[in-house]
Amino acid sequence: MKKGEAPVEAKETIEDVARDTRRKVAFLLRKPYAEQGEVYGLAKTFFKSYLRKECEFTATELEKELHKVYLSTAVRERVEALIEKLGVLEYTDTKYSQAEVKLLLQGLDEIVRSLVMEQRKQLPPLTRFANWLFRKKVKVRATVISEYPVVERNDPVSVELNMLLEDVYAALDENRVGRAAKTYKRLLAKYHSLGRTAQQEFYQKVNAAYEAIVRQSM
Repeated sequence: MKKGEAPVEAKETIEDVARDTRRKVAFLLRKPYAEQGEVYGLAKTFFKSYLRKECEFTATELEKELHKVYLSTAVRERVEALIEKLGVLEYTDTKYSQAEVKLLLQGLDEIVRSLVMEQRKQLPPLTRFANWLFRKKVKVRATVISEYPVVERNDPVSVELNMLLEDVYAALDENRVGRAAKTYKRLLAKYHSLGRTAQQEFYQKVNAAYEAIVRQSM
């Protein structure tokens, strides 16, 4: 690396993506009301990262791509069942009940966990053992969102702000200051799109995230 150049951030692993996805699932499960569109978006984002594809999949295309990946029969059946339900949201005007939305979230959480386990099984035994030792030494990171009140504003912008705040602190916990700073820029842009009253509500959280980044970059 040349003098003055910023360090290149390590590419996210599937386990990183899975951990972030499961944190966001937990956040949505805690909300008094979760939008079915939030579940749809979260699932699509995870599968794009899992498949290492940047394109936008339809549910049908996603199912075809996943057929190229080895999965056990039990896991594949659960994945296909979830994709079928996502397809209903994509192609129809169906409105799931709140209970059904929460079941979708729980199903997504189980599938994300299962896909990570499937990937681990395919690694060489020595690599699996080394990864196991590493995970044993890593401190389990508490989610920032768990510190937030259970009752929150449910509008899409507020939900996104809270998720971006969570991502900032998650990046700092992994000592990825560059990633935290990039996420903070997105957070700040979203913050400035709020009205005056909403900005006042989020000011302390946004400012605290900025100060955390500055402290860790020193």
